[in-house]
Amino acid sequence: MPSFEELQLRLARHLRDPARVPAPTDLEDRRVGIYRELLFNNVRGLLAGNFPVIRRLLGDLPFSALVREFYRRHAARTPLFHELGSEFVRFLGEHPELWQAEHPFLHELAHYEWVELALDLDPASFDDVRVDATLSDPLESVPVPSGLAWLLGYRFPVHRIRPGCQPGEAPAQPSWIVVYRNRADRVQFQSLEPLAARLLALVQEDGGNCGRALVEQVASEAGQAAEPLLAPADVLLRGWIAREVLAGLRA
Repeated sequence: MPSFEELQLRLARHLRDPARVPAPTDLEDRRVGIYRELLFNNVRGLLAGNFPVIRRLLGDLPFSALVREFYRRHAARTPLFHELGSEFVRFLGEHPELWQAEHPFLHELAHYEWVELALDLDPASFDDVRVDATLSDPLESVPVPSGLAWLLGYRFPVHRIRPGCQPGEAPAQPSWIVVYRNRADRVQFQSLEPLAARLLALVQEDGGNCGRALVEQVASEAGQAAEPLLAPADVLLRGWIAREVLAGLRA
């Protein structure tokens, strides 16, 4: 290996893990120190911006320690800064020993925070699906899903977690959340009840049945009569169309 490449590798190993790997002796420590601070602080600042709730929950020093472990141990699959958040989520999933004892919700919370950036960068468009603007009855028409609406389920109520609300155990019921990007390119969140989440899942999976048939399927799965669910489902579907969780209707 050429000497300059060997020097680069030695320097890189030191920058990733300065506490365990000494700097190359033929480099001035003052100059190496600039790189030590600059590179780590750039990564820490980027992740603090991507995961603001986690940073507030942990505090500056524990958050920096967690980022240091990520910086030292993780082999990223992408060189792109805007994809570093997904790498951090993957790192947390691979190393629960770093967070599970004190913050058992941390991996799910990280995913929830990452979703906003991921959906903001998603290349999908409302123009990717066909709708009929003349239709207005979601029960008698086919609800058309938007490719910019993601239905997510979490064991923990991640949308409620904050410094004053940090559950130690997952509740009996999971939390269902739809995260969507509207035509104005704003990312929005909506918490859903289980039956509503199932209805949205069917809309996204089915692609052929009218709203009434989907409500009847939800009722059948839940062991309930369909008739009492039709009116609230109609309101729900119309609301999703207005908010642009759904792209619209088609015959």
